[in-house]
Amino acid sequence: MTSGIVDLRAEPAGRVQTAAYYAVRDLGPGESVILLTTAAPELLMASLNLQLRDAVAWQVERDTVGWRTTVRRRADTAPSGVIDLLVRDHRRLDELLAVALRRVNANDLAGARPLLAEFAAGIARHLRAENDVLAPLLPAVVAADGADHVGIMLREHDEILAHLEQVEAALGEDAPEPWEVEPFVAILSGTLAKHEHREESNLFPRWQGALNAPAPDVAGELFDAVRRALS
Repeated sequence: MTSGIVDLRAEPAGRVQTAAYYAVRDLGPGESVILLTTAAPELLMASLNLQLRDAVAWQVERDTVGWRTTVRRRADTAPSGVIDLLVRDHRRLDELLAVALRRVNANDLAGARPLLAEFAAGIARHLRAENDVLAPLLPAVVAADGADHVGIMLREHDEILAHLEQVEAALGEDAPEPWEVEPFVAILSGTLAKHEHREESNLFPRWQGALNAPAPDVAGELFDAVRRALS
């Protein structure tokens, strides 16, 4: 199903991104939209994807008068590689925790419990993929300022698990009140969000560079290993 073609070639340069945002933000399952632009769309799409929390995927074609960019929901496309798998899992875990927190705030601990249990199982799989599959095989990542991004990741993983233990301990109390549980879930949510931002901004681009270097069969084996770990 195609939503149509949006011609941005006549838009003033300062309005192209806004017009593109409104064209793609409400894409439904199975839908796509084609953006026509006079300039190469890579920066435009990267910015849109940041605004939309990695919710879109796209393919770019050059034609005689500019570029055609076909945009779909990322959920309707297959993962493109290891980093895409990890980012998609970040978004899934974010949503689980956000819904659980809303349930707690609505005094619905019974509704929050299965979501938090699913989150706990999912974060355990996710950390196993990063800690045990990727970190030992990919090069250590040290920034120009000396920051050890892998070491930071591992330390923050321990912090996330410690906050999760606090949530589980609060839930394990005899007949806990929602207001007793909410602060721990909120802290966990904030810690996770900050960690994911740092990971996606600092570590993942460098890991992607390392993943681009191996022979295709090696990259394919890593992709399969991470997919199994997350399943």
